[in-house]
Amino acid sequence: MTQSTSLVILAAGIGSRYGGIKQADSFGPSGEWLMDYGIYDSIQAGFTKVVIITRKDLRDVLYEHLNKWWGDKIEIEFVFQTPPSQHPERVKPWGTGQAVLATKDVVKEPFAIINADDFYGRKAYLAMGKFLQSVDPTSLHFSMVGYPLMETLSDAGSVARGICNVDADGKLISVVEKTKILQSGANIVNEENENNPEILDPKGFVSMNFWGFTPALFPELVGIWEEFYQANRNELKAEFYIPSAVTNLMQKKNAIVDVLPDGNDWMGVTYSQEKDMVMKKLHQLVSSGEYPSGLS
Repeated sequence: MTQSTSLVILAAGIGSRYGGIKQADSFGPSGEWLMDYGIYDSIQAGFTKVVIITRKDLRDVLYEHLNKWWGDKIEIEFVFQTPPSQHPERVKPWGTGQAVLATKDVVKEPFAIINADDFYGRKAYLAMGKFLQSVDPTSLHFSMVGYPLMETLSDAGSVARGICNVDADGKLISVVEKTKILQSGANIVNEENENNPEILDPKGFVSMNFWGFTPALFPELVGIWEEFYQANRNELKAEFYIPSAVTNLMQKKNAIVDVLPDGNDWMGVTYSQEKDMVMKKLHQLVSSGEYPSGLS
């Protein structure tokens, strides 16, 4: 018998570059949100619960939609990313690591995390579900779905990606955040240093924030977060990211991260100009029978 697994959806973002609330925007032909496709695919992959991390001001609109679409199909819980006391001028949330930490009282089983505003493809959910259903829940044995960099770019502008260094056995060595990646002629480059752009491997894996964890993560994450917060409590823009926490555990606690090479069909909407492209592709997937109309 396989163990229970949860899908944790990060839905507290502001969407400043998009210009609106991406997580509650309609993309599918029947008004589906991007997270609806993730929930549908997770059910196909055997996940047993969905946990939504959001802000209190978004709770009602998310609850109404998700209860209508999924209330009779899978258990759904809501958790709020409540920021700690902070500098009065700070507006930004404290990042994905602090968001995941907010679920520690409701997630007691192996779990995956995804962004609410990304489409990840069913193959990724099937691979992640298989990993989580068999992993030792007491271990620091984690996973991450890897996507080829060249399949995650945007025609609308530069993107930030976690560039992965992976060993010959498919284990993660490191994740390095590059924040200004774009196509430049025949190359994919990172232009953080405009005078010396860095050429990147187009087939190299990147993290699109699709991670798999055991509940053993939480006690470790508490300590890492507390150390980070004490060092950055007066900063206006510092964020506590999951990759940095994972790197810390790999270095100090010998955590192991399997890179699942099953990332394909990723779509996202960093910029509002990308919405029409994503809608067109989703319509094609429904027309081809990959997804049912209305996901039912």
